[in-house]
Amino acid sequence: MDELEKLVARVRADGPVPLPLGGWDQASIWGWDETADSLFADLWRNTDDPAKPPKIRIALGEPTLTITCPTMLAQHVAMAVDSDPWEVLTALFEADNEDDDDGDWGDDEEDDGEAVGAGTVVTMTEGYGIWWPPNQGGRRQRPA
Repeated sequence: MDELEKLVARVRADGPVPLPLGGWDQASIWGWDETADSLFADLWRNTDDPAKPPKIRIALGEPTLTITCPTMLAQHVAMAVDSDPWEVLTALFEADNEDDDDGDWGDDEEDDGEAVGAGTVVTMTEGYGIWWPPNQGGRRQRPA
């Protein structure tokens, strides 16, 4: 299970959480709608009355399809509030991590010091460079 799946599982278990997105952070929430089997977001501007229906509701319905992953929800929210999708995704993760006291970013003890999958380790030593692709178009001189 990757981090996004863990995030959705926590939100499904804990219920809606605040969405700390600048200008929309006082009453906005996001979570999992069990009846629609989809993520949702209810967005109120900081100047809106939270007792009234949300200014923007992102949920299953026309034209929105089922939203099962936070990156998809972040895209919808970003388009709705004219924001950067990365800022929205960061806000989603921040909302989920607000209850973490130790701030260890979800590190599990069994993961410490172990490679998760195949990869390449590159060690750079002073005075060396990487030329890619190698020998493209002839010999190159190393920079001084």
